[in-house]
Amino acid sequence: MMIIIKYPPSHKISLEKINLAKEGDVVVLLQDGVLYALDEKLMTDLKNRGIEVKALKDDFVCRGYSEEESFVDLIGYDEFIDLTVEKGEKVIG
Repeated sequence: MMIIIKYPPSHKISLEKINLAKEGDVVVLLQDGVLYALDEKLMTDLKNRGIEVKALKDDFVCRGYSEEESFVDLIGYDEFIDLTVEKGEKVIG
């Protein structure tokens, strides 16, 4: 399953959706959701649970952060589209 997070960490439902992720799932952070990529503890926990996490590079950088500050892989729109097609079921929010 793919879980798409577009709201910031201050939006309670986003974290609840991230916690739905299971081993083999992909969490994609976009819009203000990319701010989760700054949370080293949470991102490490997800990776240790076998959950792949990616963030849209353009959304991350346009918010004033450098690529080196991200604790997840940053991807472009092409890879996001590929993941969207590859993963059938999605949860968006």
